Amino acid sequence: MKDYNENNNEIKTPSKPRKEHLTAKVAALIAAVAIVGGGSGFAGTYLASKQFNNTVVEDQVLDTNNSLPSPNIDTSAPTPTLDDLQAEVSAPTSNTEIEYNSDGTYKYTRDLVQAVSDSIVYIDVSINYNGSKTLYSRGSGVIISKNGYIVTNNHVVESGDYFSVKVNDNAHDGESKTYDAKLIGMDSDTDLAVLKIEAEDLTAAVLGDSDKLHIGDDCFAIGNPLGLETSVSKGIISGLNRQVNTANYALTSIQTDAAINSGNSGGGLFNGYGEVIGIVNEKYVSSYAESLGFAITINDAKGVIEDLISKGYVSGRALLGITYTLIPESYANRYGIPAGMQVKSIDSSLAISRSGLKVGDTITEIDGQSVITGDVSKILAAKKPGDTVTLTVVRSGNSANRTEKIEAVLSENTGNT
Repeated sequence: MKDYNENNNEIKTPSKPRKEHLTAKVAALIAAVAIVGGGSGFAGTYLASKQFNNTVVEDQVLDTNNSLPSPNIDTSAPTPTLDDLQAEVSAPTSNTEIEYNSDGTYKYTRDLVQAVSDSIVYIDVSINYNGSKTLYSRGSGVIISKNGYIVTNNHVVESGDYFSVKVNDNAHDGESKTYDAKLIGMDSDTDLAVLKIEAEDLTAAVLGDSDKLHIGDDCFAIGNPLGLETSVSKGIISGLNRQVNTANYALTSIQTDAAINSGNSGGGLFNGYGEVIGIVNEKYVSSYAESLGFAITINDAKGVIEDLISKGYVSGRALLGITYTLIPESYANRYGIPAGMQVKSIDSSLAISRSGLKVGDTITEIDGQSVITGDVSKILAAKKPGDTVTLTVVRSGNSANRTEKIEAVLSENTGNT
């Protein structure tokens, strides 16, 4: 039996990949249908294992460096809002030599790319392996402020201990610079993360309005697929409001036929005005389909980005505050025990500890909804911190099991449990 938290995430002891696993050359295994994140290396397989049992594994390149630098980020300054950060960002300056269509979009892709490409960065993610900084994966990111806030995917950075960001500066001296970055916050449910580098006067992208998109609009994906820095692919908006991720808080996605490949994860999907309308995060890989790429809509991402910058986590999510073993009915019938969520531990710092729930109790329902056949994380997704729920609990006694109703107050999920 495996242990879970109430988000249905299996509880495992954190561990870093073994070195021999990283250095082995592994052929890509593609099943009939699989979905993969656009990150390079093992991090790029995150979404594959999340939605399907099929996995696509990329070759991994290693680099070692015994020095383990930590970025010097000033944490004493007031936390800016996303509006504050974007207030300093202006749309690409009009140039009399640049031609525009009648609706204000760029007439030529080359001009759009020249205006926005410096806002796309190249991210190296490293782990601490036996005291050495070891390259683990690579991906892309979008600069959203002149002073160095960068949006990327959670699956690009989630396994990392150290992050470096390569920034192109064609608008100024034409030189690229590499910075150590601090992880400000990440969220697995929405697959978004924010990094920060200490820099000034960067070329930041303008965040557009994804609600104004129409199927058939031109779009442009810019990122670093397979380490090919600042690669551009052009396509159209193939679909809107796609729900392609199984996470309960997954944001709606834009479907595009622009080429998306491993390493594009965290890069920008731009409209014809040079505005970011999505954060590229996945594609379908299938022998029966092609040109099915997806990006998180920027309008849905804005609130997540705001919370990650200001709090380090996404606020407003309810948390019960337990770990449990899920006992299926088949197993319960075989061994004569209750089916449901058998409580393994209770967080003493949260409100659940004052509810009367005990370790060893088996929760069968929350507010009348079965947790045996239903998804407890989906039940909690409809709740807010501070809400009171009624737990139907089976408690073992000296002679027989008895069923009780327990009132429990939900806490806020700060991402630390």
